[in-house]
Amino acid sequence: MQSDLKVGTIHAVQIEDLAFGGAGVGRIAGQAVFVPFTIPGERVDVEISVVKDRFARGHARRVLEASPDRTTPICPHFARCAGCQYQHLNYEAQLRAKEAQVHALLQRIGGVADPPVHAIIPSPQPWQYRSRITLHGPGKPAFVGLAHNDRIELDDCPIAREELIRALQDWNEAHPDGLPAEQDLSIRVDADDTAHCDIGDEKRWLNQSLLMHRFKVPLQSFFQVNQAVAEELAEWLVGRIQLSGCDTLIDAYAGVGVFGLLAAEHVQRIIAIESDQDAVRAGRRNADKLGIQHIDWLAARVEHGLQDVLAKVEGRDTMCLLDPPRNGCQPEVLKQLIANPVHSILYVSCSPDRLARDIKRLHAAGYRLAEVQPFDMFPQTAHIEAVAVLTRGD
Repeated sequence: MQSDLKVGTIHAVQIEDLAFGGAGVGRIAGQAVFVPFTIPGERVDVEISVVKDRFARGHARRVLEASPDRTTPICPHFARCAGCQYQHLNYEAQLRAKEAQVHALLQRIGGVADPPVHAIIPSPQPWQYRSRITLHGPGKPAFVGLAHNDRIELDDCPIAREELIRALQDWNEAHPDGLPAEQDLSIRVDADDTAHCDIGDEKRWLNQSLLMHRFKVPLQSFFQVNQAVAEELAEWLVGRIQLSGCDTLIDAYAGVGVFGLLAAEHVQRIIAIESDQDAVRAGRRNADKLGIQHIDWLAARVEHGLQDVLAKVEGRDTMCLLDPPRNGCQPEVLKQLIANPVHSILYVSCSPDRLARDIKRLHAAGYRLAEVQPFDMFPQTAHIEAVAVLTRGD
């Protein structure tokens, strides 16, 4: 450790890279320093705030030499609100950075020497795209701030759809006392451009549209927040399911069954596994409405139900679609797919570092990484959606 790298010291740093998560990366006497809201190619004065054995963190006090990719953030709360990390970066540069990050994560964490990563698919709307936001009490609904216990009370958000903002403004006007302590306000726009509010345990059912079909979705169940990119993602997944030539599709972490139902005409059988009882009920209603009868629902956690499902299908004719939460697949799920191999795996991930982790284990057990397609589901943020296709050589 260099003796001059101490908390509170200020150093002129050349930013060399943009790490997954959004921070610029520079070096002081060989030591990596992570600096949020900076851009590769910039030279900045950095005040050190954290020093660890292998790295340090700091914040930029002044930009000495700005990157041509730097732009003026739209939101006055940027760099204070925890929602966005990239508003200072023009959109083309955001796309380049995210694509490079997926590639680097697959190399560093996944152990894939030359990852087959396609060009990232951009969002047609880099602003006003989010169809859902969640704000927190007590008091006036607020976003979470970067600083400890900081709350960002606002009536507008440039990445939220206009319908959400109008609903938020109306809610604030009707509820001057705000939210009770430790309660959240969720707002979502449905297929009719109607905004719905939810507090606590209240349940609502919404209509969500994808590829010319409407699906029933419980308000608190998962559904992609960027409609335009969700369309691109769904179309891409359906195309890969069709190309696989598989007879059976296991839709694990199925939610309300959207992806499996959209691909129903390309397979003879769908087995949907989902632990959320409300989502399962909605999925059955969606299948009935679409006239799809060759789908079976298993209301269970994937790590508990997948083994029995794999034992009853012909692996050589089966594709498994994985769309787990942000933490990725449970180790038991991967263990079952390794013990009972399937023809191919479609792995949808909103956390490419966890995707890379799971690919490493599957790759070591005989699955081959055929392709990876990133999607910019969350412009202005450091989040990345990506889909990996893994196949078996046998």
